Amino acid sequence: MKRIFIGFFIIFILPIVSHASGGSVYSRFGIGDLFFSYDARRMSIGELGIALKDIDYLSSINPAGWSALKFTRFETGMVYQGNNIASNSSSVYHSDLIIPGFMLGFPVYQKYGVSLVAGIVPYSNADYELRVVTDTSIVGAYTTDYEGKGGISKVILGGTYQFPFGASFGFSLDYYNGKISRTTSINFTSNEGLINGSFSDEYSYIAAGLTVGTISQDLSKVLGMNFISDMRLGAFYSNPVNVKVDSVSSATTVIGTVTSSKGTISEKIPIRYGAGISFILNNDYRILFDYFHKSFGDFTHNNLKSDVMQDINKYSLGFEYRKSDVRSNRFWELVMLRFGLSYEKSQYKINGEGINQISVYTGFSIPLDIANRLDFAFQYGRRGTKNNNLLLENIYKFSVSLSIGDIWFIRQDR
Repeated sequence: MKRIFIGFFIIFILPIVSHASGGSVYSRFGIGDLFFSYDARRMSIGELGIALKDIDYLSSINPAGWSALKFTRFETGMVYQGNNIASNSSSVYHSDLIIPGFMLGFPVYQKYGVSLVAGIVPYSNADYELRVVTDTSIVGAYTTDYEGKGGISKVILGGTYQFPFGASFGFSLDYYNGKISRTTSINFTSNEGLINGSFSDEYSYIAAGLTVGTISQDLSKVLGMNFISDMRLGAFYSNPVNVKVDSVSSATTVIGTVTSSKGTISEKIPIRYGAGISFILNNDYRILFDYFHKSFGDFTHNNLKSDVMQDINKYSLGFEYRKSDVRSNRFWELVMLRFGLSYEKSQYKINGEGINQISVYTGFSIPLDIANRLDFAFQYGRRGTKNNNLLLENIYKFSVSLSIGDIWFIRQDR
């Protein structure tokens, strides 16, 4: 039954996650907002968890975490995102429901931590609507509408290996694809000799990259600590990607829609890397510290750097309560509780001012049985400012994800 359920998700969800939805006004720049996590468990501990590896979940950020798989595992979920966007004079609330993708992992040889993982997850998202009202003495009043839709997804195919001394190595081949369309429309209040018009740019993205990661052995055993266990360091690196972008520019006026240019340009998506530490305190309390960096200051569009892009630096702190006796059949002893904090210097720098975000997270996990879980997470974030005619965003996210484990293959010794 579980295999039929997984097959249903692969067949019917895959076609509708070619890009994700739900973004902010700031996503009109670059390739839009990045996704740090797609599942409720990662969201509730600060979205990263770079040094985290266990048997119950898959991670899309550090492939080395897959080496602990014990069962064939499938993960998917849904995310509700709401943005309350405010200026000095007005505010508006936008919301969306997102199906972020899925991942499927197979343990091949548990003794050496060999696993294979595949999936499709969102990478970036552009979804915004913005109206600017202008009144001039020459042409009178007019409105300018900016609208963008689309995003980039990442198809993952990777594997892991665990060395005899306990450290793990993982890699993933990453295939990026997606489409982003941006439209600017001008509408004049007075129609006396003035013609409304709109201008559209559509970009289709194709690229391939590589992510490698590592997680150390249990350092608490090396250091001889009694009150700390399962202490691990983790790190990952994704190479810079030169993206082939097919672009189409068109204009719509009184004479109809005219394609003004068509061709192929290039974009450079810069490197990203991160590091973290994870350990268990007094058997039941896991603590996580993580750092994430992406060099968006090196982002180029058609070989030109953008003056509104800067490097991303994200710091997160996570906490998870989990009963150490995982063999228990009692419902409440299998429930997990989580909490997280993060501070992010985002990739946006508008009017010379950096757009920063601070977020708080919480969540919990409900056991369906010993190997399967239903996870819930909530995030509240505050990004931007009302200074310098900028916008302040209050971000609300609610995530539900499902992690299913089953034994598909049994290795028989002869």
